[in-house]
Amino acid sequence: MSKRIVISLASVLIGCFMLSSCAGPFIRAGKERTAKDPETTSESSKAVTSKIDKIDIPEEGCPVEFPDGEVYDYVMDLKFDPDEQTVGGHVTFTFFNDSEDPWNELCMRDYPSLFDDMNVYVLKVKDGGGITRIENITDSRTGGLEYERDPDDKSVIWIKLGKPLEAGEHMTLTYDFLTLIPTNPDRFGAAGGIYNVTNFYPILAEYVNGSWSHERYFNTGECFYSELSDYHVTIEAPEGSVFASTGEEISSVTEGGRETVKFEAPFVRDFVFSVSEFFEKKTEDIEGVKVNVFYSKDKPAQQDMTDVTDKCFDVAGTSLKAFGEAFGRYPYGELDIVLSPLKAGGMEYPNLVIITNEVCHEYISVFEPYDQLENCLCHEIGHQWFMGIVGSNSGAEPWLDESVTSYTELVYYEYLGGKVFDDHVAGYRRMDRDLTEVDRDKEREEGILEENISPYLDVPYSDFPTDLYYTAYIYDTGKAFCYQLEEACGREEFHGVLRAYVHRYAFKNATTKDFLEVLYGCVGQDNGELNRLVATMLKTRI
Repeated sequence: MSKRIVISLASVLIGCFMLSSCAGPFIRAGKERTAKDPETTSESSKAVTSKIDKIDIPEEGCPVEFPDGEVYDYVMDLKFDPDEQTVGGHVTFTFFNDSEDPWNELCMRDYPSLFDDMNVYVLKVKDGGGITRIENITDSRTGGLEYERDPDDKSVIWIKLGKPLEAGEHMTLTYDFLTLIPTNPDRFGAAGGIYNVTNFYPILAEYVNGSWSHERYFNTGECFYSELSDYHVTIEAPEGSVFASTGEEISSVTEGGRETVKFEAPFVRDFVFSVSEFFEKKTEDIEGVKVNVFYSKDKPAQQDMTDVTDKCFDVAGTSLKAFGEAFGRYPYGELDIVLSPLKAGGMEYPNLVIITNEVCHEYISVFEPYDQLENCLCHEIGHQWFMGIVGSNSGAEPWLDESVTSYTELVYYEYLGGKVFDDHVAGYRRMDRDLTEVDRDKEREEGILEENISPYLDVPYSDFPTDLYYTAYIYDTGKAFCYQLEEACGREEFHGVLRAYVHRYAFKNATTKDFLEVLYGCVGQDNGELNRLVATMLKTRI
């Protein structure tokens, strides 16, 4: 997730958003290695010990093509009940074993069940509990199946198969579920008459390197990891419900005080929606993309929303142009922007971003009016490339998600140029903060960097002792790292690296090793400044 902080007017006025609406205090990392540290001296200081094949760089503004091959498929027939604060229904999930191993069991993730006792996140859970009801699980090959919750993590569900699913074999899993939506102004929850219904259904985990990946949920960043799928979703809701969603709404039928809405969402990693009877919706066509802005007409962010929605469309337009040029054009037909009660600044999902309505005020600013809205929104749109198009395991390697996306903020402001870029890049340039020259030993002596903190970016969320360290290192130091990669390579060259990275791993999941192979395949292996920076900040070697 992005921008995971609690926003208050006081914090804005004292400049807590000076560098990023998601940034915590600096934890400055990195120093040039000395001869007594053999890890990055001589050849190893290049962070690459093998010959990397040259990679051709796609042209600026190249299209991002949907894959030709088969993908997973979810058909969901759902009912949303705001009175009971529930969502549920029937799911038909067709998929295949895309590994080389037989699967004797399946691992599903059921994130809503965590809200049963996550009091740190939930202000009030309706009816005192949130365990998802899952019933009638059936394997198309063998019949009914049972499941067990992992005793160490109730969001992890193990389904024992009646017979193994062999490599390349297909099956269809059907199940019914009912999920309670917590009363909670967050990425999953209800507040102010707006329901953010995200990560709400049992979804298949990723099978990687011989086992199922099921890292723990955390609320201070993106932590979801799933496979590319097509979604065909029907939702029954009370008449007057207005939906923002992944994909596109293709039909809506009203009968007997109920509304049945159908959505199609191809080539996405998840399906989410926000819904409210109070939603006002404004739409503009930008760069061939239908951009929708949703806000509450009952409890708007401010009395006159015209300036706010105009700003949203302006930021969306600049983001689609800047990121389309730098990384490859946005391939989907729609992008929804939801202004909603939210504890954090923003949250990203396929084709949909949620922005806290707390930043939708002209005076919530550091450099200019609405600049916190601008900074937050361009970040969340950047995630459409680095989370949506190129996936990664953000529990295991969060820098590939949040650090790279924090860098997209600077791509946005570079595109605008002038003073606005100078304001936002300050503190991230090598001249301000050379990541290869900071003395880590001295920082540990001074208590700035704790002994048990890894000096590297490519480490899992679980390696950070607090969310403050995670936020400062992954969002802020990671942003500086990516910008200094740009400085070491050159702006056009580094944007070319990211286009090649997107082109190679579009609609797949990538790793740090994959990123480095693209980096060195594009720019070569003889850039000393680049090699020192990579060796200092990443532990991965190729």
